[in-house]
Amino acid sequence: MFKSVVVVTHVFSPGTSQAFRDYLLKEGKEVLFIGHPLFGNIFSWSWGALETFWRVFRKVKTYDLYFGSNNLNAFIGIVLKKIGRVKKVIFFTPDYSLKRFNNIILDRIYLWLDYFCLRRADIVWNSSSIMPLDLMAQEREKRGVPVKYRSKQISVPDGTDDIETLPFSRINRHTIGFVGHLKEGMGLELLIEVFPRIAEIVPQARLLIIGSGPIEEKLRQEALGANIEFTGFIGEISRVYQLLSQCAFAVAPYAEGTISQYTDPGKVKVYLSCGLPMVITRVPRVALEIEKEGCGICIDYDRQQLMQAMIKFLTDDALLQAYRQNTKNLAEKYRWDKIFSAALERL
Repeated sequence: MFKSVVVVTHVFSPGTSQAFRDYLLKEGKEVLFIGHPLFGNIFSWSWGALETFWRVFRKVKTYDLYFGSNNLNAFIGIVLKKIGRVKKVIFFTPDYSLKRFNNIILDRIYLWLDYFCLRRADIVWNSSSIMPLDLMAQEREKRGVPVKYRSKQISVPDGTDDIETLPFSRINRHTIGFVGHLKEGMGLELLIEVFPRIAEIVPQARLLIIGSGPIEEKLRQEALGANIEFTGFIGEISRVYQLLSQCAFAVAPYAEGTISQYTDPGKVKVYLSCGLPMVITRVPRVALEIEKEGCGICIDYDRQQLMQAMIKFLTDDALLQAYRQNTKNLAEKYRWDKIFSAALERL
């Protein structure tokens, strides 16, 4: 069994990499955690890769395991394995897209790296709902990746944190939560557009948006005059949980054709951790389970459906209470320790 681990990731907000680090530390493992800024360009990403190589190489020791989140970080792990600095490499794919950068050269590099890491890593963890052949593996095969690499890919969905949730009597009954990167494809434009109409029917309705991103200022301008609060980026996940736990329910209105189509969105598991039912579009695969387990209302990416679902949760106490209990039950299934223990057994 491994005793020393390198965990390398690009950091924007807490996610699988940080949860894996915390899991390993709790298990008494030696962990070298390396985080690079998520946003940048090909030069800053390349410099970060070189920094990772040097920080591990200069230790003059061999690590038992290397966890690389995304193909660039995994690539460095494979190089380090080749020269004897690590024994095994996990290639974690947090998301997947054929047009990751909308730049033909960068996209070709991205797909080449993905295939290289798929072939050379010891195991591939796909951030996907658990299924016989997850959507990332399916897309790889559609673009020509041989079926023989299917067996080394396993589904490792996002997990939930064990936090205390508020009883129904103590929540802000008409507050709706959203957390995430404020960018196109997250459905925020649609949410801001329909919210004034919702407030006409439920005047107490309030929308809490946690996060930052490229369209934040645009959204703030569009939300002027509405009962919508923007917190900006909050780096402490405990504070995010504190704010969300006070909400009645949450929203995840993903647009079609985004990377959320192939991955297991962390936002959903954050909501489950807080005991929050959700209104979610049928874009990510996990939406099917949310609907089946009575943890949310699934909709198409449609203004009318979004408005109707939110009003339903805002006005029906019995429905909301039942769904909140269901979310607590489903959250237990996805505790991080269960997710990582099962995944490491496959290594």
